[in-house]
Amino acid sequence: MMPISLTDEQAFTALRGFLLDVLPDGAEVVQGQDNRVPMPTAPVFVVMTALTRQQMAQTTHDYRPADNQEDVARSTGLMFQIDVYGDGAADNAQIITTLLRDAWGGAFLKPSGLAPLYCEDPTQMPLLTGEQQYLARWTIKCALHASVAITVPAQFADSLVTTLQEVK
Repeated sequence: MMPISLTDEQAFTALRGFLLDVLPDGAEVVQGQDNRVPMPTAPVFVVMTALTRQQMAQTTHDYRPADNQEDVARSTGLMFQIDVYGDGAADNAQIITTLLRDAWGGAFLKPSGLAPLYCEDPTQMPLLTGEQQYLARWTIKCALHASVAITVPAQFADSLVTTLQEVK
């Protein structure tokens, strides 16, 4: 397997760290689309779901002759859906979108190699629970940018031996 510079797990971890930092104490933040896992029981919780990976530019190549390796990188937009549930869901969605659209969010995510690209306005999407009760839910779509590189083996020549051949 070829090593990749930013894994799916690393992207989710960075986004989760941002969300935990801006949400009220005790909020739960989980990754979506897990089978046989009940919804969190905290009064405030967020579910993050990956939606798409979009190529933003052509690939670039970084050659490393000393290591006999080459990094093939692609500017990538990582789209996520963030579902904010529970008490104060609208306010929490406002906090998330405001700070992801601000330099504060960019500074927070920078150490992870991610940067906010854009964040759509929150949309109310109420959820009917198994007990036939409405649960407040606000949905946000946001895109983060990353330069994702894959390291591949490469061969390089550092010297050239030539000989003259007479042509008749």
